[in-house]
Amino acid sequence: MKDQPPTLEVGPIEAIVGAPAALLFQMLCAIGQGAQRPGERAEILERDGDALVCDFWTVVSLPLGRERSVRTREAVRPVPPDRIEYEHLDGPVRGLRESIRVEPHGDRRSRLVYRGTYGPGGLLAGLAFRIVSRGAIERAVRSHFADLRVRAEARAARSRLFRTEPDSDVDAGLTASSGAPSESAPAFLSPAAAFGRPAIVPARTDVRRVGIE
Repeated sequence: MKDQPPTLEVGPIEAIVGAPAALLFQMLCAIGQGAQRPGERAEILERDGDALVCDFWTVVSLPLGRERSVRTREAVRPVPPDRIEYEHLDGPVRGLRESIRVEPHGDRRSRLVYRGTYGPGGLLAGLAFRIVSRGAIERAVRSHFADLRVRAEARAARSRLFRTEPDSDVDAGLTASSGAPSESAPAFLSPAAAFGRPAIVPARTDVRRVGIE
């Protein structure tokens, strides 16, 4: 019997956000709502309670400054009150398992934590994942975490339920993050990816890793 390739890790990738964890979890579960980037969208194929099967189209950055729109089919499972799990059923990284956890982090802050694991089907698949896929996934997660931070902090500032005072000391907290997100950026998208839920999204609402306004 041949030895199986080792399981490969993605992340962990963390971000500190100046908004309550309950708000972040609610936004992460609002899949398909709010602004979305050009070339990116989601389609819900199946729903079983809160569990979904979705097709995601995500623009990923590749070496040499190239970009590519990638379709993945994923099982999405919210685990209240603080975690969402994703499993890639089809696409370039079939079998990739991801999770995003939201944790309270001091006064008026939260920590987002992304982790992924991938069991390649062979040595060539593992090599391709190490060289291309892992870096593309990590760049997408960092970018979407930065976008989510902008949206969540803006929403917390104007929300009666989740209101927080502006905090200029809150840092993005991204590992190897580059650049600052614009105000018009969408909140979170699938690398996944995308991203707890005291307020459960109604069954008729499309759920996706793009945060609501």
